[in-house]
Amino acid sequence: MRLSKKTEYALRALMYAARFPEGTTFQIRDLAEKNGIPKKFLELILLELKNAGILSSRRGVGGGYLLARRPDSIRSSEIIEVFEGPMAARDRQKVSGRGEEDASSPAVSRLVEEASAAAAAVFSRATIADLVREEDEATQRRRSNMMYFI
Repeated sequence: MRLSKKTEYALRALMYAARFPEGTTFQIRDLAEKNGIPKKFLELILLELKNAGILSSRRGVGGGYLLARRPDSIRSSEIIEVFEGPMAARDRQKVSGRGEEDASSPAVSRLVEEASAAAAAVFSRATIADLVREEDEATQRRRSNMMYFI
């Protein structure tokens, strides 16, 4: 399964936001620079996340974006559905490649349904907090495995 760049950037943006103390805002400019995401594209993504109730924003001095909910309550499946649509419907459309389900092959349809359900289960289990924790642990492992030569 492949995610669009928009969805990938949205997940990365939420992971960035989750690292701030609760109630603390972040600036689009900083997020874009630190994560290598085009600023204009990021503005559209953050607006969609705000409209979905996942982010909120504050105006004025000290303003910016912040998480509307705790990172451990935001499931990755929610983010995927905001940008990709419902997983089951999208996967069913891919069975025939024409956007219509191929009724002549119930075995293939069942296989796609089963794979879709498994992917949906994985995405619904993982929260933004889980992704941040996993990334931090991977970074820590890389640092501890570094060898220094003098």
